[in-house]
Amino acid sequence: CTFAICQFGENFGPRLSECPFTKAIGISRGTVLIVDRDAGSLQRIWCAWELWTTHASGKELAVYTPVGQVGSRRGTSGALTE
Repeated sequence: CTFAICQFGENFGPRLSECPFTKAIGISRGTVLIVDRDAGSLQRIWCAWELWTTHASGKELAVYTPVGQVGSRRGTSGALTE
């Protein structure tokens, strides 16, 4: 949705269940969340909506940081270093 829809000033429908973001998650296998050092994506309401919708629909959620995918051998929860 990020690249397919102009997110500024568009009419996404009268209900969140009808917006393109919700529809895209409904037909997808899952959602990818990319988190930077500041976790800026977690401060965006659309990202929160997509995470909730993904969870509520039982879809897969893959979370990536600059280190790699969370839960993989490379993406550990060790100390954060510069």
